[in-house]
Amino acid sequence: MGIPLLVGTPWLQDNLSNPNIEVLENAWIKDAYSKAHIDGAFCVPGHPYLKSIDSAGERTNHVMQTDEFTELCEQLGLCQNKHYIVYDDYYGLFAARFWYVCRHFGLNNISILNGSWRGWLAEGGRVASLISLPEPKSDILPKPDTLHMVGLNELLSIYDSPDTQLWDTRRIGEFNGEEETANRRKGHIPGALNLVWTDLLTESTYEGGARYLKPITELRQIIGDLGLCTEKTIITYCQSGNRAAFCNFVLELLGFPQHRLYDASMSEWANHAETPLVKGSPFR
Repeated sequence: MGIPLLVGTPWLQDNLSNPNIEVLENAWIKDAYSKAHIDGAFCVPGHPYLKSIDSAGERTNHVMQTDEFTELCEQLGLCQNKHYIVYDDYYGLFAARFWYVCRHFGLNNISILNGSWRGWLAEGGRVASLISLPEPKSDILPKPDTLHMVGLNELLSIYDSPDTQLWDTRRIGEFNGEEETANRRKGHIPGALNLVWTDLLTESTYEGGARYLKPITELRQIIGDLGLCTEKTIITYCQSGNRAAFCNFVLELLGFPQHRLYDASMSEWANHAETPLVKGSPFR
């Protein structure tokens, strides 16, 4: 039996000494790793969005290029014969981003820790402060798959197709255009369904504010009530491709066969003059 896509603290506790299992932290606050982290975990370097860097050294709207991902694999010592459990400091948001970028490049030996760092602490997981450094080499040969992501021009041609469903994973104020953002324009892509990514999580009533993915049966009900169909291609988006990637992870967990990420999301779409945008309440 293979390793589940989503693992819990008890499972990881039992497998920390397994030489074929390694743990990665893809956190927003990188400095926190040196203070405390899961015992034996490696810290993913750089920005947790895993976006491409332009010639001026600025982060772009788009996923990192193949050579950038290759370098990341080498820095982390990623290899085909090990399985990686990823966690973060934000309820699994950046862990899911790491998982999705790896999936895009053909690396599928990745799982996510349910509850992430706060859940690990709440359940008494082993913690260390000693910095672990991976051996900088890799046998990964990344092969980006365009079926996992969709770009601006392609989305313009298919967003209103009867075979496509759009899932806007942002807050309702962002969706309906009432909330101020850094974008030139406000609103959502016509026909998009709105469900905030955090609605897929339990409330933070656990010790230390830990939040977990809701049970599978409940997630199926939530997704079903939203109106998403397994027979259609679901395209997720948000502002910068992180909240949306989390929702792609949930779709994968639920067995949806066709789902893609609009990685540049509203940071691109809402800053173009020719892209259609509408304001108002969620479409049902």
